[in-house]
Amino acid sequence: MIMKKTIISTILLLSLGLSASAQNPGHNRRGEGDREAAAKEMQAKMKEEANAYYANADTAEYGIRYRLKYLFNKEKNLTFEEDRIVLITPKVTLYQSYEGIGETRWRLANPNGQGGDLGLAYHLTPDYYFYYPATGRKVNTYRIISEEFKLKDFTCDNKWNITDEEKTIGEYKCRKATISKGGRDWSAWFTNDLPHVGAPRDFNGLPGVVLEVADKDNEVRWMFNGIVNHVEGDTLFIKYPDKFSDIPVERFPKILHIFATCDQSNYLQNSGIYDKHKGSYPLKYRPSTGIDACIIDNPIEKE
Repeated sequence: MIMKKTIISTILLLSLGLSASAQNPGHNRRGEGDREAAAKEMQAKMKEEANAYYANADTAEYGIRYRLKYLFNKEKNLTFEEDRIVLITPKVTLYQSYEGIGETRWRLANPNGQGGDLGLAYHLTPDYYFYYPATGRKVNTYRIISEEFKLKDFTCDNKWNITDEEKTIGEYKCRKATISKGGRDWSAWFTNDLPHVGAPRDFNGLPGVVLEVADKDNEVRWMFNGIVNHVEGDTLFIKYPDKFSDIPVERFPKILHIFATCDQSNYLQNSGIYDKHKGSYPLKYRPSTGIDACIIDNPIEKE
């Protein structure tokens, strides 16, 4: 929340500076200097806050990027797409949205660029899945503004059937495994060419790194989209929440619904809330609550 307020303050400060320059052309040069100084000060403050936030976090060895494609509303043929990532260490993995990482890296590579990464699906679902391979523990959390909710804490005991079928994904040799769960039949492709274990969502339990998962109808698919490593200026951290909200988790669905329907972004059009917008969706969406706020008639877990 502090970082969000800092960003808002920066925007307001820069806006005021631009307005003053337009009214006083003679002060443009000084105004530009003031704006640059203010921006640098805010950037330094945000970096300091980020360093404090991640001080006790784990550092991932690498990440697996996926493109998630999900037919979430069959009646209206609405498909959700999002870039996701699994951050991997020997003792813990984290499945989350890739948008924040992708946007940061595009800005680092294009400091003076306009727009954004054309290869990135601009969705940001603030849900997280922490997995501990040694024990099989899985923790599903969700963030709304500054409130962290622990939705589920369980043992992942998937009963996979590992087959002899093989194929290559990217440069990695993979084997196929199948499982029935949540009312769907799934196939996953995993590799031993990468260190440790990792998988999207709750498809853990295989002896390798999962690069692809899909249900038999291809209504829900995670497709391999590359290896993600550290770059200068952007370390891959795994941060477990310091504390969870005092709000009872039973109230979470209602809070999520209220937050989603009060949002004024174009994302509401994709959610199906405003039927009048059907057929006129923008090319990019920027949700604040992600797929869980959509009107879904085709859930990932049917049971």
